[in-house]
Amino acid sequence: MLSPAWIVLPGHPDAPARLRVVAYSPAARLWRTAVAVVTWIVSTIAAFFVTMMDPFLTGIPLMVGGVMTLRAWRGRYRVTEFAGRCPRCAEPIELEEGARIASPHKLVCYACHHEPQLYLAA
Repeated sequence: MLSPAWIVLPGHPDAPARLRVVAYSPAARLWRTAVAVVTWIVSTIAAFFVTMMDPFLTGIPLMVGGVMTLRAWRGRYRVTEFAGRCPRCAEPIELEEGARIASPHKLVCYACHHEPQLYLAA
């Protein structure tokens, strides 16, 4: 679905973006998140025993798994096409195909180093 979108940076005029996304169903999001939770728990337990119960090394998969699970839940859309420019410097902003995003989604302009947000129109 082609979704009208805007790139917003406070203090600058909003820039239109061309965005094509596929919406995940609630069941697909729940399944993806459940897989991430199981992976999180198994990797943390395995790291706990492999590192001989060292709490500092066990913390690494614990934190990474938490971030992975949160990102799995937040991603409501999968990007199939994106074209947009930074509202400040008008340079193209990159968003990779297949990225899982929600609205708003933080972008990074590597030309001026500002972080505008991408909003999908309702």
